[in-house]
Amino acid sequence: MSRQLAAVPLESLVTAVARLKASYATAGLDYAPVQAILEAVGPAKDSVYAAYQAMIESEATLRPAWLSVLPRGRRALRDALTADAGECFRRAGAFDDQPAVEVVAFLDRLANLARAQANLPLVESGRHAERLSFEYELALCADMPGAPIVEWVALDDNSAGYDILSSRLVEGHPLPKLVEVKSCRERPLRLIITRNEWDTACRHPEAYVVHFWDLSAERLHELSWGDLQPHMPVDQGDARWDSATLSLKRLHGI
Repeated sequence: MSRQLAAVPLESLVTAVARLKASYATAGLDYAPVQAILEAVGPAKDSVYAAYQAMIESEATLRPAWLSVLPRGRRALRDALTADAGECFRRAGAFDDQPAVEVVAFLDRLANLARAQANLPLVESGRHAERLSFEYELALCADMPGAPIVEWVALDDNSAGYDILSSRLVEGHPLPKLVEVKSCRERPLRLIITRNEWDTACRHPEAYVVHFWDLSAERLHELSWGDLQPHMPVDQGDARWDSATLSLKRLHGI
């Protein structure tokens, strides 16, 4: 269809579809998906490569099956494609022995889209756990005299090193409580502590806690700085750790 539009530059997409249907009435071709893609991305492109890349990227937003394997590389992608889809990728330059810089960038954009979609359930689970902790802390502070409003910090700043600013009662006075929220549905239960989170915890060891939610049962485990500290890594020489994966079984006997 792109070639037909190029041959008659002033022809509308609807007219081109009608003409092709009339010319190939018995071919059994379905022009509706192609028409929808061309309406979204436009038929005019600088090159054949660019035209096919634009159509493939439009299709990728519909989460086709091949998208999930693309981060594993071109070999896995080629194996997952139908013959027609493989031909589209070939015409987009994806399988060239020495792909151009623009083609590699195109493949990287698709891979990033695949990773983002794969991470979406984790993001949703994390937000759900944060809401559980936020509501939990609201209930705790409701009857705490003089307690400030509980703040869902992570909604505005995810670099603070904690997710919720709440209060704890010490000798009858409300003091800050910094809550970092973690969650897991799988077994064994594990949590990841980043360097920024741990540095924040070490600056406020009395105030810092980790809320770890076992989302399979919506059960909360609250871990203090003292619970975490014996299990945290230490820097060696010029090497600095960035994140640590901890087993809740070892931390909390679960």
